[in-house]
Amino acid sequence: VVKSQAVIKLSPVQPPAHFKRLECNTNLNLPPLNWLTTSHSSHGLHQALYQSAGFASFRLGQMFPDCVGEVDVVSDAENIKQLLKLPYGAQSAISMVVHKVGNTLLLDEFDIQKYLLRKADDDWKWLRTFILDHILSYGDKQHNYCLKERSREALQTKNLLSKFLYHSLKQTAGEELENEVATAPAQLTSRRQGLPITAPLLPEPKIEENVPDPKSSHAFNRNVVWTFEDIRMLIGTDMPIFGGPNRPCISLRLRDASQPINVLTGIDYWLDNLMCNVPEVVMCYHLDGIVQKYEIIKTEDLPYLENSQFSPQVVRNVAQNILAFLKANATKAGHTYWLFKGRNDDVVKLYDLTTLCQSQAEKADSGPPQQQVNPFTVPVGMLLYSVARNMKNTLPKISPKAAGNIRALLDNCIKLLPKEQYPQIVSSSHYILSDLHVPAGIDPKAPKFEELDSDEQSLYDDDEEEEDVDEDDYEDELLDYSSEKNYQSSEQGGGRANVAVRHICDALREFKSHAKKAKPAPLLASTAERCSISLGHISAGISCLQYFNGNQEEKLKESETHAKQEEKRRILHEEQNPNMAKPFNAIPLPYEQLKKTQQKQQTPAPLPKKPNPKAKASKSKELAKSPDNASNQQLSAKFNTQHFGSWNVHLKLLLLEKACLTFATLAEHHYEAQSFGSTLRSIELACRCQQVLNKYMANVVSQHSCLLGRAGDCFFQMSKHWEAIDEYVQQYKEQERDDSTRVINDELTMELDGEEEAFSSLAPVNNLEQVMLLSCKCYEQALEHAKKVEGNELLRRLGNVRNELGLKYMYWAQEEYSERMKQKTSTTPDEEADPNSEPMYVKLTVNSYECLRRGIEAFSAVDDNVNLAFLYCNMGRFMRLRAHLAMPNENTISLDTQKAFYSQAFSYYEKAKDCLDTRKANAELWDLVHWELSTATFTLAKQLQDYGATDKTSLVEASKEVLDLLQKSLKLCDVEHTGARQVLYSFRSGLIHKRIASFHYAQLRSYGNCEFSQLPKTTLQLCKSHYEKATQILETLKEVGDLLVVQLERISLHEFLAELSTHPSQKIKQMQAALEICLQCQVIFGYVIESNQVAYSDVEFAGHLTLFESRLQNALKTLTKLLLTGKDPKQLSKLYKRMYMETLTGKQGTGAQKSPATGVEHLHTLLARLRAMCEPQLA
Repeated sequence: VVKSQAVIKLSPVQPPAHFKRLECNTNLNLPPLNWLTTSHSSHGLHQALYQSAGFASFRLGQMFPDCVGEVDVVSDAENIKQLLKLPYGAQSAISMVVHKVGNTLLLDEFDIQKYLLRKADDDWKWLRTFILDHILSYGDKQHNYCLKERSREALQTKNLLSKFLYHSLKQTAGEELENEVATAPAQLTSRRQGLPITAPLLPEPKIEENVPDPKSSHAFNRNVVWTFEDIRMLIGTDMPIFGGPNRPCISLRLRDASQPINVLTGIDYWLDNLMCNVPEVVMCYHLDGIVQKYEIIKTEDLPYLENSQFSPQVVRNVAQNILAFLKANATKAGHTYWLFKGRNDDVVKLYDLTTLCQSQAEKADSGPPQQQVNPFTVPVGMLLYSVARNMKNTLPKISPKAAGNIRALLDNCIKLLPKEQYPQIVSSSHYILSDLHVPAGIDPKAPKFEELDSDEQSLYDDDEEEEDVDEDDYEDELLDYSSEKNYQSSEQGGGRANVAVRHICDALREFKSHAKKAKPAPLLASTAERCSISLGHISAGISCLQYFNGNQEEKLKESETHAKQEEKRRILHEEQNPNMAKPFNAIPLPYEQLKKTQQKQQTPAPLPKKPNPKAKASKSKELAKSPDNASNQQLSAKFNTQHFGSWNVHLKLLLLEKACLTFATLAEHHYEAQSFGSTLRSIELACRCQQVLNKYMANVVSQHSCLLGRAGDCFFQMSKHWEAIDEYVQQYKEQERDDSTRVINDELTMELDGEEEAFSSLAPVNNLEQVMLLSCKCYEQALEHAKKVEGNELLRRLGNVRNELGLKYMYWAQEEYSERMKQKTSTTPDEEADPNSEPMYVKLTVNSYECLRRGIEAFSAVDDNVNLAFLYCNMGRFMRLRAHLAMPNENTISLDTQKAFYSQAFSYYEKAKDCLDTRKANAELWDLVHWELSTATFTLAKQLQDYGATDKTSLVEASKEVLDLLQKSLKLCDVEHTGARQVLYSFRSGLIHKRIASFHYAQLRSYGNCEFSQLPKTTLQLCKSHYEKATQILETLKEVGDLLVVQLERISLHEFLAELSTHPSQKIKQMQAALEICLQCQVIFGYVIESNQVAYSDVEFAGHLTLFESRLQNALKTLTKLLLTGKDPKQLSKLYKRMYMETLTGKQGTGAQKSPATGVEHLHTLLARLRAMCEPQLA
């Protein structure tokens, strides 16, 4: 059993016609009253026999582009039948043109007589010559190539059948009335219904461009997808189908009772019924046109009728063989192949006409190009475009395989269509290709492209099993003959009713059957590759635009002139023939149904001459959405026929919009790769594309804020990676050299020429300050276009750059000032710079303040407290710097000025803390602010303590202020929280304790030569306490330099107290305390030796060593003297004397020391010996 299934895609006739059984002896020679009527009630009988379908496959393809690629063959049913009858019809001729679109073959009858031999000599002259020389050079030239039987007898038979069909059509009164009232079915034309527009509106091919024979408008009664075994075919058929109460679906056949049925007719009936899913055939037998009898035969019984037996399996094998043969040989998309078999020939030959044409042209070295010679080239190109566009618009998700197929279709379309003649279609194809690579709606920052799914089937793919079978079945037979292959007829094949592949001649081309067919690769590429290819297509599309202004505009002018003339004629006619009311005719009132009115209101307004902004896609959005397909079709039809000029602008804007998205995506890709020069060039071009879009469309969604924001980021990142600036400048220049970018740039330049606000260049410069200023400028421009949410983010980024730039200015000002101070000390007054010119550091300081201030404004606007705290902290730092910068008109900075600036710094630090509220908000930043505040307080305290007021009146106030600041900075030393600054805080607290102690010591000294008892005990107590704390902290941190200074100050304090003491015992006590401190210093020298520190290489440290040694000797000497003059029960004077002598023994080494290192080691060993000497005695 042969598998067969038919699905009707579209049928303009009402199914089925009512069958009227004719009486016996009815004379069919008499025409019925309704014969050849073309009314709706005739069920399409008028075209069943007489009309030629022409090149039907192109019309079918344009009507059902969704089927092209999905089915194996698209053709007229008659052509399919002709091929399948091949083994049984040796005397029949076959002439067909074959085209490949995707995985589908288009088959059309090619009548040599009609198209070549009867036409003027110039048309297809080369092919006419080729046919006469090679094809018709043998046999009966008159009938060898004649496809149709054109005898008088054949025509009479056809007329009789037609009359019989009309006689058999039953018309009821009810049906006639119903037909009048019922709405007429949609007229089937070669233009298909409009697609639901989910993508931008693109031009459609004109009807005359769709088909090689635009004058033929044959519409089939039924368009069917027929599955025969594993072969799917889209076919058009005109076979009349009748039905009645008992048999709802039958086909009618008229047979001459005097002649037996032959095998070809049997196959014909069987295939017709299979193609339309008709289960039965009703045979009407006649003698000389007089009805004799009826016979009903089931479709499955047709192969087994007497005298016309055939094998369905053989027909199936023929179908599979021919399809395999054609698919293996007709492999080039866009090429026209010719399948030919003359009458009584035993070979079927396949010619590649395109190759023949090209070789003929090369020989002649002249003549028109192939596109003009071959009338099929343009229709094939148009069909490729229509199929690709349909796939693009109807697939819910475009997978890489589907995208690869669309790409292959459009690539072939572009090769076939000359852009000079069809710029709309070619530029639209380039637009679709660019959209495949960079689809509308993707996010440039994170583009997501479809990944390859292993389950997906390509429309180009054949079933793998089928391929294997093909190769197994045919490979041996095909390879036996190197150059000639054909199908053998049944007679020559020893009477076997089968097709044997023996000899198929393919001119001018070698073919190897085992070579694999190239399938389109799935569209898989990286983001950069996709963008690059997309830009290539955009530039190619733009380069097509120059051809719009030629013949289209001329046609537009012609149509406008014609319309004006028509209007004049109409007005003249109305004037000459006034519209008078006729006395017996009612005047019709204009009446419309309400529903229709509503529908009309929903229909969108027709497209104006200048492209309507609403019909254009805003960035990454669908271009137009329309409520119904019909209105979309109207829209596109109006656009196509009336407004040639507007397609130019429309397509240009689509391409530039795609360029904008592509450049934006490419910019993001380069930004991720840190190619900031390339990023800036892409952003600049994207912005200019956007500017052109804004010029034509007021309501287009602006992307300026995103693009300029990213440009700002780029400049900022450059400033951070300044060492690579030359590379970034080079990247920017390199991208300008790209061909596709240059074409787009030229178009943009032409469009924006004379615009008031031309977009400024984003070229990077080799100047850090300028780059950061450009970053600020980009952010400011982006803010002008931004919405509130985007604006907040941009303000944060702007604040960040201003903060960084403010810090840079601050650092540069500091360096400039230091440099200037050095120059001042080294130059004489005459050499100094011009006093009138403002020094650079002043400008830098002003710029720094301005940047920080505006940064604070930016973060305040968005309530970003964390960043605001950071800015306030930096502003505090700026105020501290400013406190130490002397302006050109100042020689030195007064303490009051410094205090004023520090006061402002404290105020900013407090504001920073207020922004954060608590440490929990942001511990790291809180600690930084706290550290800065602590540093500022301590620095100011040091300044006031070291360079404080000298006059008596303000001394008390100054002293109090210094003490307050020192106490405050001590409180700010955060030694509780662990972290990087904990050690620094500890060290600082040690220094503060030392300074407070020094402050109190200075106060004690200010009392002059008073007695010890008169000194304020609290001050003395505080002084000792702070010295002890300082010693403890510095000893823990092993800070030897500062620790030695503290110990020296402590020794000095005890010496001072000893001087003021009146009683010898008090003096001895104080000096013993001083000696004890000296001995404690052994630890310091131990630390120095242990850590091998560089501290002792310091000159100051060396001086302190000498001072320490003298204080040690002084203490021992003084104690010896005091004990010798007074009571000495423990004989300590001898001990101190020995110790003093011990210090003197090393004097020669110490006095003439070669390096501080030996001095440290000497003192360390000396103190160890001294301690060893005094410990037993003191114990």
